[in-house]
Amino acid sequence: MRSDSHPPGSYHGPEINDWVRRAQAGDQEALSQLIQRFSRDVYGKAFSILKKHHDTEDVVQETFLRVFKSLPSFRFESSFRTWLITVTIRQSLNYLTRQRSVDTSLDAHAEALGEHPALLQAETQFDQALDEEQLRRLRDALKRLPPRQQEALTLRLETGSSYELIAEAMGTSVGSVKSHIHHAIRHLSQSLGKS
Repeated sequence: MRSDSHPPGSYHGPEINDWVRRAQAGDQEALSQLIQRFSRDVYGKAFSILKKHHDTEDVVQETFLRVFKSLPSFRFESSFRTWLITVTIRQSLNYLTRQRSVDTSLDAHAEALGEHPALLQAETQFDQALDEEQLRRLRDALKRLPPRQQEALTLRLETGSSYELIAEAMGTSVGSVKSHIHHAIRHLSQSLGKS
């Protein structure tokens, strides 16, 4: 079926899921259809975060590369478009973080030199102390959060982005982001406390 036979707003039709399944099986034409259908959405979301065309083009490429690599693990728990836009937001925020880290690399290097190796090893040992069962419980609890809380908390934890960047990425206010994260943490605490 040709993509121009679909209305421009058709993002959730059965043909999308069919293309995803075919692309997961290695069908390059289906993957091309997905890229063609969603490239404007990916570009628009990335540009809303990055504000520069050159940076946006880089992130669009990175996003579709990530999607290509991750597509086999897509499980249809959300719409493909929702998953794709989430990947786009993460790629955009990661790009901003990388750009900022390049700008501040000398400062970061100087700080890193000042940390004693024993402190770094203690931190590593602490991270390893979390056993697999705790991580599994945490992942399960994260999946049960309301979507906006899950998105806000995930962006904060995975990218370390500021509330302002997360608000911009989510298309909401800083206050809403803080509220989503606060409620997400409260829900996680309650969830993990019951386990």
